[in-house]
Amino acid sequence: MSHKQKLCKKTCRALMVLVLAGFAGEARAETGTQTAILDKIVVSATKTPHTLGDVPVDAEVITREELLKRNVQTAQDALDLTSGLSLKAKAGSWGNKGNVRIFGFDAKYTLVLVDGQRLLGGHQNAVDLQQISVEMIERIEILKGPGSALYGSDAVGGVVNIITRKGADKPEFSGSLAMGSRGTVVGSVSGGAGSENLKTRFNYTYRESDGINEDIDSYNEHILQGTVSLNVSDNVGFSLKPYYSFQDMEDQMVNQERYGLNALMNWVPDELSSLKLRGSFYEFGKWDDGSSEKTVLDNYEVELLYSRLVFDSHLVTAGYEFWNERRDFFASPGNNLKMDQTLHSIYLQDEIDWSPVVLVLGGRIDSHEKWGDEINPKASIMLKATDELKIRASIGRAFKAPSLLSLYDEWMMGSITVHPNPDLKPEKSIGYQAGVEYAFARDIIGKVTWFRNDVEDMIHSYVESVPVPGSRPQLHMYYVNIDEAMTQGVELNLDARFSECVSARVGYTWLDTEDKLTGKDLAFSPESKFVSGLDFAFCPADLSLGLEASYIGEHYDADETMLEGFWVCNATLTKKFSDQTEAFIRIDNVFGEERITSEYDLDGTEFLAGLRVKI
Repeated sequence: MSHKQKLCKKTCRALMVLVLAGFAGEARAETGTQTAILDKIVVSATKTPHTLGDVPVDAEVITREELLKRNVQTAQDALDLTSGLSLKAKAGSWGNKGNVRIFGFDAKYTLVLVDGQRLLGGHQNAVDLQQISVEMIERIEILKGPGSALYGSDAVGGVVNIITRKGADKPEFSGSLAMGSRGTVVGSVSGGAGSENLKTRFNYTYRESDGINEDIDSYNEHILQGTVSLNVSDNVGFSLKPYYSFQDMEDQMVNQERYGLNALMNWVPDELSSLKLRGSFYEFGKWDDGSSEKTVLDNYEVELLYSRLVFDSHLVTAGYEFWNERRDFFASPGNNLKMDQTLHSIYLQDEIDWSPVVLVLGGRIDSHEKWGDEINPKASIMLKATDELKIRASIGRAFKAPSLLSLYDEWMMGSITVHPNPDLKPEKSIGYQAGVEYAFARDIIGKVTWFRNDVEDMIHSYVESVPVPGSRPQLHMYYVNIDEAMTQGVELNLDARFSECVSARVGYTWLDTEDKLTGKDLAFSPESKFVSGLDFAFCPADLSLGLEASYIGEHYDADETMLEGFWVCNATLTKKFSDQTEAFIRIDNVFGEERITSEYDLDGTEFLAGLRVKI
């Protein structure tokens, strides 16, 4: 270990001690303008509104207030201090900058939503979080563990649902500009206007960077998001949420484009029931610069959800979802493959309030023309032992449907002929969780959670070499359901606001994984992850300071090579000049960790300074 690495390790540990010392000090939590920890709203856990204090399913929420305090510029950076999650940026022709992994699973096993709408686009079905503008995020809801009972395919590791900001009812404008190392520029303009019944908000964000290697990593991207909402009456409301993004990697001659529309209707016929209708379209396209050949993925969704309180203690939710996925795939020059698949789904859930016990029973049936029906039940229970102590446990089943490319049509991947397997079955999992939450004070919350997930029928691809007389051997790839995997571990979290001026958080995850086909740990799944943050507000000077330290433990890469653990420390400083203007600086990787094999984007210290203006 180098002298610089030792210094970084010692300093990060000092920050950890400082954070823990804060927890050990006077634990007097004052509530003011900030949202109390347990008062954060979460909808994704049950598809019905709850606060974190009373939600019967274990969930986490990151608020807009917290994003602004940390001065993060991307959605993936917003998640990197969440225990149980790991973020991975991937360089290369796909341009992915932020894939999220939950409980050691590959990113393709995490379902990423924006206001309930599925996102598309990325390498190996993993969504690139950077294509969501931070300026439009109201909060991020995180559901760890199996979520297919409500959300269907892909929610094996968990669900990340990004909730966007509501429209404004009067004219307002805000803008920000930040510049930093690696030629990074981030500019954002937001505006909104409306009335009591008609509200609008739109945001445009531009980002460019040279990346680690300017010759291959440089890119620029444009993101446009908005919301238009109309209250027809006190009981009926509509909203439209358009979206567009474009990413240009000029040096690699690769372009990516995404656009979509999410339409929502909410009707509250009486105080006991609600009806929601959502219809959406989303398209992802990728092509080489100057080429007319384009790979296109389309999603069409319709969801109808009805909830009603029955017998004073049963909140029953029933829903139907239609999902059509299409792929126009540029397999080789002049050869485009067109394929699609449709799922019809119904789900039912009953939240039973037998205080101090709350029981949630639910299940979902997904029907597909090729692989048939998948039934995914889930049961959760919460015991409010005291006002301060809550105990939660759950068991559920989840699945991931085979991809279109693995089910339909033969295609060429370079020199390899890829053969579809129409007999593939969905990958299935069963997950267990049990945890204890204790409120030492209103805003000092500790949680311990145990989890385990067992996956079977995992889709494994392998390549065979077929000899050809007088020529090179031909390579053929096949898909089969033969793999199994297991992940299990323990999470510890402590989150506190000691006052309006001081807050802190500490999280630790111990993770054990196994690919049962090989007997090895799952790749890029560290046994240990530690995260911490400490925020100070110097109120008389309108100055705030944030310190972060995280440790990623030893883990294997895709070639089964053991990689060393490493520490990363970040710092952010914000100066408020008035209610309308503030300046900030963020320093990532303060001690310059570099040459981290599993973290391509972690290569020395990064600086970003900017200004935010609001009118």
